[in-house]
Amino acid sequence: MAQRRFNIHERFLRHIWSNQYLRRSDLKTTDGHAVQVINVGTLNIDGGPDFRNATIMIGAITYCGDVEIHRTAIGWLHHQHQDDPRYNKVILHVVLERTNDLVPTTVFSGRQVPVLILEPFLAESIRSLWQKAVLDERARLTESIKCFRLNRDVGPNLLKSWIRKLAVERLELKLRRFDERLRELALVAVLSVRERGRPYGTVRIQGNADDIPPPHRELTQKDLSRREIWEQVLYEGLMECLGYSKNQESFVRLARAVTLQELRRRQVHNDSLRTQAFLFGAAGLLPKIRSLREKPSKVFVRRLAKEWRELKKTYRSAILHSADWQFFPTRPFNFPTLRLAAASVLVERILAEDLFRRIIEHVKSPRELPEKLTDLYALLSLEPLEFWSNHYRFDQPTTKSVRALGAERINDMMVNTIIPLCLLYARIFRDKEVREQALTIYDSLPPAVENSITRLMNRQLLKGRMALDSVSAQQGVIQLYKFYCSEDRCLECEVGRLVFT
Repeated sequence: MAQRRFNIHERFLRHIWSNQYLRRSDLKTTDGHAVQVINVGTLNIDGGPDFRNATIMIGAITYCGDVEIHRTAIGWLHHQHQDDPRYNKVILHVVLERTNDLVPTTVFSGRQVPVLILEPFLAESIRSLWQKAVLDERARLTESIKCFRLNRDVGPNLLKSWIRKLAVERLELKLRRFDERLRELALVAVLSVRERGRPYGTVRIQGNADDIPPPHRELTQKDLSRREIWEQVLYEGLMECLGYSKNQESFVRLARAVTLQELRRRQVHNDSLRTQAFLFGAAGLLPKIRSLREKPSKVFVRRLAKEWRELKKTYRSAILHSADWQFFPTRPFNFPTLRLAAASVLVERILAEDLFRRIIEHVKSPRELPEKLTDLYALLSLEPLEFWSNHYRFDQPTTKSVRALGAERINDMMVNTIIPLCLLYARIFRDKEVREQALTIYDSLPPAVENSITRLMNRQLLKGRMALDSVSAQQGVIQLYKFYCSEDRCLECEVGRLVFT
């Protein structure tokens, strides 16, 4: 009787690779080079190679890069990886089965990638490994925090006070990031080279020691009060929020390349089309006109491309590549094209409408909290630009109404940028009123959508004794899980000290 064939998903193959269920001493590529896996890499759940930053010795050479996995080698061509620059760092193509169509694996840059066929080197049969994978997945889903069965008698007051403290601790981490960046920008501004004017023909034979700045210049409050550095930190923070979880790094890179100083110098923020051209051009997301099918898209991209050609002539910073951006798997509302369109409006608000000052004024105002929140949300709410009111991408029209920013994204901006930046402002300028009002707003923000951590902590720690009815409570349990439960710091936790001692 023929052996039953499994419908093998690539998720199963990734599980085999990450757990190295292989006879590792025998591994060889299809061209006969020995393979030693030093580090399997980090599983990538976004677009691009399956594993990032792996370390593998092939023959006598150690490579650091990415790993892509398919059932058969032809999968590389079926998925068109040879045309995708994101796969340029692949150092090993791992496939399960040898087939008659073992074609060479070539990346976009033209380099040929070694191929490793797993089937001859599996530690056990496919059926046994399948059962093992099921058990591994079941163990992962039933993962528990250490005090799960011991914390039933912990009182709700202790939970609330501890989680509140952790919520502020999490805010402090965000604040410190902004503080480091603010001081970096302030130091750059202070140390900017400005040659002194001197009479023509005067020759300086020796330098003056007083002209040499000290190695570690202490920043004063005056140095930190430059409005442009606060606006740049706000801009970078909001851009990071626009990036969602998939594109945060790319948005920050873009904000540090196309700075507010650059935008201000070119006066593009008063022209929506030029601002978009600058951002989309520097992001590497302006498509070729011949690749577009829809007429409105062609017209719009042609106008953007014309503006970008002029701007690019004197632009000296980095230009990102389209491969730096993730479109899938994300919802269309989170596509980087739509978010960049929103960013162009935020740029105008920061530069032309004094957004940072207005945020501080609203936070500090004596008005009632609901009215204050309404005003803050209005500052961050954006009407979609004309073209983007019915497009997710340049060539992806939709009949649905497209929002520039939803309530969930604005809440994210409040938690991760506005509140920490206001607290930093209050600390540097000793403004007690701003600090107290910012913390009050933090505690009043509605909870975000549940995630795997909040669900786990609700089930295994809170157990109905406390509701995660605010974003600060959610931030507190996330801080608890990430920095205490996951790090086995139980005796540094108020709950752990109670149940384990």
